Amino acid sequence: MLPYTIPLIWLLALLAAAIHLRDGGRTVRSALWAAAGFALVLPAALWLAPQPNWIAVLVTIGAMARLIAGGGKRSGPLLAGISAGLAASLVAAAGIEPWPAAMVTFAALLAAFGLQSGSARASPRDEHLLVGVALMLPVVGLSGDLIYGWQAAGMLGEGAKAAGALEPPVWALAIVGLAIVAGLVRGLWASR
Repeated sequence: MLPYTIPLIWLLALLAAAIHLRDGGRTVRSALWAAAGFALVLPAALWLAPQPNWIAVLVTIGAMARLIAGGGKRSGPLLAGISAGLAASLVAAAGIEPWPAAMVTFAALLAAFGLQSGSARASPRDEHLLVGVALMLPVVGLSGDLIYGWQAAGMLGEGAKAAGALEPPVWALAIVGLAIVAGLVRGLWASR
């Protein structure tokens, strides 16, 4: 695992949580939804022994769902709690005791709640920031797997005859790319 992976995933997940949290505004109901998401996800994620790659992908899926569907008064704070709970579980699995990891992450979530403006609407700047987070998280989360996989493939390939690997068809890559672009455009368009 690369040394920067876990702190960077933690930071990006909390940035996504802060943006999700803006959808509910600074209300007690919003705080309760965020706390519920955090309290439900943290034990489940700790039980599953979190890894950086799937924590990054799960937070990205939440960010993409938020970008495509738009924010909601309940779903935004709930996604914020879920993202923060996943981040806390990753830090706890990295070697920090679960209680301090949960307390520091929840304190950061509370700070994001306290520092937000009173409006219950994310700005276009927040939407663009969430797009950046959603694009960076999988790269950071999968970077360790990519590097070690590349090294392993290089070691296995030493002295072996080069075999032609099948490339995915261009149409399959185009469909995936168009789906991602359509989701991003839809999410940004819905935020207007």
